[in-house]
Amino acid sequence: MLDQNIKTQLKAYLERLESPIELVAALDESDKAAQIKELVTEIAELSDKVTARFDGNNTRRPSFGVAKAGE
Repeated sequence: MLDQNIKTQLKAYLERLESPIELVAALDESDKAAQIKELVTEIAELSDKVTARFDGNNTRRPSFGVAKAGE
């Protein structure tokens, strides 16, 4: 989904994180939800400080947000 140039830039920013974060997705069965899941997974794979979760409870689906790890 993300091209290599974007991945390289994003990885550089993620290395600057001072504490772990979670990308929390609230998904449904739509094609957009599948794209969001792929995007969130790709981002999380770029850094050990980023975790992907797919148990979000946002009523607006599909969507994702950023949270401090454990919140």
